[in-house]
Amino acid sequence: MHEEYELLLNLTPEEMATQILAKRRLLADQISIIIPDLEDSVERLQQEYEEIFPRYREIDNQKERKNSEIISNFKTIREKLRNEKKSLEAAIRISKESDSAVAYWTKRVNEGMGELDSEHPDLLRFSKAVRSGEKSRAGIKKMQKNK
Repeated sequence: MHEEYELLLNLTPEEMATQILAKRRLLADQISIIIPDLEDSVERLQQEYEEIFPRYREIDNQKERKNSEIISNFKTIREKLRNEKKSLEAAIRISKESDSAVAYWTKRVNEGMGELDSEHPDLLRFSKAVRSGEKSRAGIKKMQKNK
């Protein structure tokens, strides 16, 4: 693991941007495979939920709870459905974020790390400031905290 950190520390900003872009593209590819599987799972669980819900409601209304297997199955299906829906929402959000990230890092790889426009400031501005003798962002925060 220490070797991995050493490798990262020796990368140039351009090399790091290229690696970030490759990882984001891989993530985008994986997410596009995961989303349909999650959609199928949510649909299947939704059908199971709709099938068992009337029986659960009937037992719940009786307040006797005689058929604990139906209650147990209902709760299990409901929990799985919630989890799959959360996973699907997260995958869709990550997919959208990945598209933006891929576009951003593609622009950086192609056009550089410096200031490109108002939406793309110089990525090395803080590093350059420290090299010229200014305090780092962490140093500034520490000074403000100690006041």
